[in-house]
Amino acid sequence: MKRVFYQISVTLLCGLLLAGCVNLPSPTLDPANSIPTRQVETTSPLVTAFPATDNPTLPTTVLTGQPSQSPGTPAVSTPAPEVEDLVPARYTLDASLDYFAHTVSVTETVSYTNTTSGSLSDLVLVVEPNRWSGCYNLITITWQNGDPLEDYELDKAQLRIPLPSLLAKGQSLGLRLVYLLDLPEIPAPSEEIRPVPFGYSARQINLVDWYAYVPPYQAGEGWLTHPRWGFGEHQVYDVGDYDVRLSLAEPVEDLVIAASAPATQAGEQYSYHLTAARSFALSASNAYLVQSTSVGDVTVYSYSFSFDKAAGEQALHDTAQAVELYSSLLVPYPHATLSVVEADFLDGMEYDGLFFLSRGFYNLYDGTPQGYLTFIAAHETAHQWWYGLVGNDQALEPWLDEAMCTYMEHIFYERVYPDYQATSGGSVLDWWWSYRVDYYEPTGWVDDAIYDFQLFRPYRDAIYLNGAKFLEDLRSLMGDQAFFEFLKDYAVSEKHKVTTANDFFSILKRHTAQDLDGLLDAYFKTSY
Repeated sequence: MKRVFYQISVTLLCGLLLAGCVNLPSPTLDPANSIPTRQVETTSPLVTAFPATDNPTLPTTVLTGQPSQSPGTPAVSTPAPEVEDLVPARYTLDASLDYFAHTVSVTETVSYTNTTSGSLSDLVLVVEPNRWSGCYNLITITWQNGDPLEDYELDKAQLRIPLPSLLAKGQSLGLRLVYLLDLPEIPAPSEEIRPVPFGYSARQINLVDWYAYVPPYQAGEGWLTHPRWGFGEHQVYDVGDYDVRLSLAEPVEDLVIAASAPATQAGEQYSYHLTAARSFALSASNAYLVQSTSVGDVTVYSYSFSFDKAAGEQALHDTAQAVELYSSLLVPYPHATLSVVEADFLDGMEYDGLFFLSRGFYNLYDGTPQGYLTFIAAHETAHQWWYGLVGNDQALEPWLDEAMCTYMEHIFYERVYPDYQATSGGSVLDWWWSYRVDYYEPTGWVDDAIYDFQLFRPYRDAIYLNGAKFLEDLRSLMGDQAFFEFLKDYAVSEKHKVTTANDFFSILKRHTAQDLDGLLDAYFKTSY
């Protein structure tokens, strides 16, 4: 996941450009004061109008828990066959959004199946909104059958629940939580405070990591949760199924809601269903211009502010091209839709089925694919594979998604814009290496954790940029055919798992007989 790679402000973007190898336009200020209203347009043969509601019926909620036999005992089911193939958690979220008050009332049901190799004595849920003072107001928590649940501890972003009895492999239990989110205001750009996607601004409300979720459990280590850091991503996600029903506390004129899945709409209620995903995100605004296109059975949506229409179309075009390319090189994109949303904060961030691109990237758009808007769209789209489909521990092994996605930018330019000439002369691929990587002369161990860095730039240089150099050198050593066969095998083998560096290199060694020791010694501090 990954807060894509720069904690940028418009000033910082200018600094990067002045130091760079090409002439891109200076960032422009947002239009003053007024907030534009929503528009839905067709802008080119590639782009189609936003479709009408698909189906008025609501999705069916599937819950695995069963009523308990005695008070105070969680609902538990009998073991299921082939439990390793089950999705561990199913989330049902009934939410009411008060757009103008910036609050969300939520009733959440969590149905969890123990797919680990042993029995569990407790259950941990991650509650990221509780990091903000006054944001997460837990009203009630019960077992799914209604029995009270009183023995729990909510501390920072962890809700820990001791279980009355061991939960054996294959058994399931259910929880019901009722809470109110009083959303924080997204802070202004700052070099001291990291950009924050969660919350509200004058133009949008973003619900990201807004519900309680169950992290992966690893034998010998326990629940995979980590402390927040000043940069990078600290969360580890397992896959889950989502049924989400969002209603509006009152009508909002011209409101548009971007989501991780397509909606069915009935009046002021929106219903969504998403399977085998690591997150479910929503973004609401009455200022969005919506554009869309299709890539096979996948619909790609662009949600931009109306004054960024041309940049929104470019983001749509590049995202669609990336979906088509990565689907052919790796495995098909697994969801029905992908939404790219202009962020009213200076950062980029991915979630399953939806990602944000900083408005700074839209401001810098010069009418060409030679810039942040395009290569970060390619990067964030790649996270649908390296984070969404193939998960990893983003705190301890961030290179497994960030280096991979940075190198996918290279592959994107190589395949999508092979004949494009950079304004500085030469190919756009040469420009990408010079502008994106080589200018910074990146160093550092690729396999460091986020906690090994005290400053952002050394982290970025080692994990993203040196990681991309490692993958380029690996490809040169292996040859193209073996390298791309490895990428596809890795995506297929680790689908829906939380992968590790050991898994990466174990699969890699099935595809090459080359001696990798020298290459690994140059980039990694750990022996694999």
